[in-house]
Amino acid sequence: MTTTDTTLPAPVLGWLETFAGELDDCHEQAAPGGTVPSPAGWTIASVRRLPEGTPVPGTSDTLAAVRDEPAGDRAAQVFGDALVRLHWRLLRDVLDGAVSRLDGRTSEGAPLLGRQLVRGTIADVALALSETRDLLGLPRPTAERRRRIHRDLVAAGRTALGLYGASSFAAEGPGRLLYAAELLGNTYLHAGEPEEGAGRE
Repeated sequence: MTTTDTTLPAPVLGWLETFAGELDDCHEQAAPGGTVPSPAGWTIASVRRLPEGTPVPGTSDTLAAVRDEPAGDRAAQVFGDALVRLHWRLLRDVLDGAVSRLDGRTSEGAPLLGRQLVRGTIADVALALSETRDLLGLPRPTAERRRRIHRDLVAAGRTALGLYGASSFAAEGPGRLLYAAELLGNTYLHAGEPEEGAGRE
């Protein structure tokens, strides 16, 4: 069994552990008491759920992976829906954290939140959240829709990290969380799909 990287600041460890627990909830929704393998045969869950798994790089030993047989269609669909909703909530929290971080900060005597570039970045991420929320609310979800939502959330997440400046991927930044969400989506939602030229719904 792995041990958590205690060199990270406590809040970041808490975020990662919370994320791992929420990922386990996605598994529980799709396969009560078990886990859901990806189409390529990899299962990723918390180290608590996969104590014999291999640590997932970049997640500070909070997530583990094992090889397994691919899941059935129904379990994969339920898990995929839960996974994109988890990613959506994570991005919303990252945006909220950025706005809270910038609130009250000034540069050259002017509030940072009043700067056009900052406001434009916030608006871009907020629009992506609104659009993907609408897609999540559509009936009869499809694999292509999940992939589209994931791609849009990844792009918006990278935009949101700009609001944190150089600290986004520092030990105390949210970059690790968005990296984990991107990795999971790539593993579970884009199996066998080429990176370039992928179709959009």
